[in-house]
Amino acid sequence: MGSDTTAPKRLILNRPPAPDNQPATPARPALGGGPAPVITAPPAATAPLGGAGLSAPRSPSLRPPLAASRSLAAVQSPVAQVRGLSPVTVVQPSVSAAAAPMRGELDRPLSELVAKRGAQDINLLFADLVALGVSDVHMTRTAGARPTFTIEARVDSKKQLVHTYEGSEAQTLCTRIKTEAKMTTGSNKVPEDGSYILPIDGYDYRARAVSLPLHDGGERIVFRLPQTGPLRPLDQLGFTDTNFAKVMELLALPGGMTLFAGPMGEGKSTSSLSALDYLQSQDDGVVITLEDPVERVVAGLSQIEVNEDLEGAGFADMMKYLVRSDANVLFIGEIRDAITATAAVEIAKSGRRVIGTIHATDNISAFMRLIGLADETPLSVLDSVNGIISQRLVPRLVPGTDRFAGRYPIHEVTLNSDDLTDALVANVSRACIRAAAAATSTTFKQNVDELVAAGITTLDEAQKVVRNV
Repeated sequence: MGSDTTAPKRLILNRPPAPDNQPATPARPALGGGPAPVITAPPAATAPLGGAGLSAPRSPSLRPPLAASRSLAAVQSPVAQVRGLSPVTVVQPSVSAAAAPMRGELDRPLSELVAKRGAQDINLLFADLVALGVSDVHMTRTAGARPTFTIEARVDSKKQLVHTYEGSEAQTLCTRIKTEAKMTTGSNKVPEDGSYILPIDGYDYRARAVSLPLHDGGERIVFRLPQTGPLRPLDQLGFTDTNFAKVMELLALPGGMTLFAGPMGEGKSTSSLSALDYLQSQDDGVVITLEDPVERVVAGLSQIEVNEDLEGAGFADMMKYLVRSDANVLFIGEIRDAITATAAVEIAKSGRRVIGTIHATDNISAFMRLIGLADETPLSVLDSVNGIISQRLVPRLVPGTDRFAGRYPIHEVTLNSDDLTDALVANVSRACIRAAAAATSTTFKQNVDELVAAGITTLDEAQKVVRNV
């Protein structure tokens, strides 16, 4: 570890020596006077995504990713006229690039791919699951004279059995995991949350954990695993031509808020971090993130991990430092309550560029949820929002077969407009709001139609993920 001892060791992530002929990337400065450490990461080459299972294959009938040289053509964006702003320059990808490789499916069950570990080595089992793209781990302890402890894992939205332990080994393993997650081991009558420190590749990630008591005296423990490995660029995340152009329009705006929306496990964190990485690369600007926890370490970003259990390190405590941080872009990992929503609105209205994520089923729902959460008038909230990008993951068809492996992203992108703002403020019907958004919005249905035509998914499978397509 480096010589920096001003923060707990777990949260200081230093860069390894730079490869030959490549200068080391300087660390981003920490926030002056702030109570929390800043995480920096080593540079990483582009590779397929893991984590939430968002693979980004390319079909010849869809927009190919940028070439290695990232050849770009500047165009004038119409989004500026939507809200009366000056024209902005948007980059469009070269259409001559080859398709990016897909992340391969698992060739065997997790029970065969992951070695069974004892209590002392259980971190190695979790690390193996992370490497295989597992997003969540579900562990169930049964009650009785001879308890069992079953570990299951979710990859590409499907849950698989990993291993089952019995008797004293089951109880020892459960106790060890709960102890490390800072949970009570003597009682399981009430739900409890905690965090589990998981060392991977030299970094101590904090996996969110929750314990739920079962009716028979057993319990269920769920871990949300971090995402590791290189981050795929924004242009390789499966956007159609139309959606990618709209995303670029939003990211070209100099201030205001852009949100990535979707349920848990649908890849919105990966997409938002790719957007931040893109913004940082454009002008070497300062990008500061506020996350709970940091799920993926990204080179060049100053990532702050919220810790509500530590005095002075909660979200509300951070805000007074962030507004003085001289950041080009601020990222709020999840807008989930009045504090985060109100802070995001206020910062965006001050002229800062804000990126965030929010749990919602689609763009209209995301607008409405943000209005409901923030302690601001609907008009004030909407005045801060440039647009919303919703993302879901649909099963991906294996070419030439009727079998599915992995998932492929679909998107709808909505640019805010005066008509949409007026409809939301007037609180008219959802159908009227969607009609008001139509002029500046794409839909999941349009994206699904393109993927079905390209043979990437089927309508039946897409309808299991998204309604009204």
